[in-house]
Amino acid sequence: MHVASLHCYPIKGCRGHAVPSVSIDGLGVVGDRRLMLVDERGRFLSQREAPSLATIATAIDGASLTVSVGDAVLRHDVSPAGAQRSVVVWGEQMLAVDQGDAAAAWFSAVIGQPCRLVFFGPTSLRRIDPEFSPRDDAQTAFTDGFPLLGVVQESLDALNTRLDEPIPMARFRPNVVVAGAPAWSEDGWGALALGDVTLDAVKPCARCVVTTTDQLTGQRHAHQEPLRTLASFRNQRPFGAIFGQNLVPRGPGTIAVGDAITMV
Repeated sequence: MHVASLHCYPIKGCRGHAVPSVSIDGLGVVGDRRLMLVDERGRFLSQREAPSLATIATAIDGASLTVSVGDAVLRHDVSPAGAQRSVVVWGEQMLAVDQGDAAAAWFSAVIGQPCRLVFFGPTSLRRIDPEFSPRDDAQTAFTDGFPLLGVVQESLDALNTRLDEPIPMARFRPNVVVAGAPAWSEDGWGALALGDVTLDAVKPCARCVVTTTDQLTGQRHAHQEPLRTLASFRNQRPFGAIFGQNLVPRGPGTIAVGDAITMV
């Protein structure tokens, strides 16, 4: 069992990209979902209500963010300090650093609604749901709820045998893709050691309409695939249709493509 690929999503809901290695800190993958778009009420935006976010390509190098849609390009230096605003992710309220009017205007024009770009700054705090947290102090940034998502390539292969048209792994927006394991073996994960990092598997990942969204075009599948098929045989109460495992790091470190994975 080894790391087949690694993925980072600098802005929540926007397109991610593959990377050869990742650094892990207390919030998960460094640079992953530390930025987010919010509406006029401060509520987070995602592909659930704004599927066009999938068309926004992202890249980040340190504090230098580059985003693009076709010929429209924005280059922005992320500011960790500045005006703070209250934002909401799944009912949780926290402070974030507003990234200014120029970034807000660019994203508002691209997605066709007023929005602001915000950063998970040094005073931002979001603890993991205590029902599933392995530690009292475990935290995450602007993810849906947990620092990392791990999936198994063979599970996608098994799902694709049930679909009329196979789908790419991008539909599930993982951080860590594992290969060399039996399909659906992620159900039995406890803790995994990879690179110099140990990750606790804490909760199956419940899937939503985002899986039906083409991650290049932003178009929804006409028949709600693969969610409809997934729900027919991977429905787990009380979560619903599941694919992958939510992961929480025990400490900082580095993970690289090709790293061997062992069960702890």
